[in-house]
Amino acid sequence: MNNLIENTYVLHYMWGCIKNKISKNIKYIGLPIIYLLVLLLVNNTSKYIYNTISYQTYDSYTEVAVVTDDIKKDIILEKYNLTENEFKVLCGIVLSEAEYNSYEDAYAVINTIYNRTHSKNWVTSVDNHFGKGKGVSLYYQAISPNQFTVYKSGAYKKYMNSTDLVGYKAIIDFLYTEDIMHNYLSFRSNSIKINNSESFSEKGNNYFNVMKEENRI
Repeated sequence: MNNLIENTYVLHYMWGCIKNKISKNIKYIGLPIIYLLVLLLVNNTSKYIYNTISYQTYDSYTEVAVVTDDIKKDIILEKYNLTENEFKVLCGIVLSEAEYNSYEDAYAVINTIYNRTHSKNWVTSVDNHFGKGKGVSLYYQAISPNQFTVYKSGAYKKYMNSTDLVGYKAIIDFLYTEDIMHNYLSFRSNSIKINNSESFSEKGNNYFNVMKEENRI
């Protein structure tokens, strides 16, 4: 019994000492606790902000990464001031002129027409025929008289809606990116041999007549 009383007294005494120490040093104990709580709050907030930013970044990236050819086409129509029908005619001409449904050759053909819209001589020639300002148009360069026989013959019409061909993809890719393949202004069928010409596919057209820098718009 005496032991129990003594032990109880000792415990009571120890608790009194501890409580006294705590009351005197509350600020030293409280500050670390407050600091710990702040850290926890900041950490959780940081995670929320990080997750939010990461989600938004991923969402934006996904949106940009999934730009379809139809979306690119709409951008191209506005960028080059083309109507839907003018773009179809342009594609029909390019796909007719590009041999063997080659991506590379279709890319090279549309590149050639694009080059003409940046050549002073070609722009002036088309302006003189169709009117001022038409020479910088891909469409009017493509339908210019005595340039592409497939337009004159009407052979291009069967390709006006051929969006499933790899050549169509090449047209979209070039006009969307304007990643230049060459600086030629003319081409002929691969069956016609031309000095200082270049081919971009195994059986594709031969390209020649490099645009001079002083003639570039």
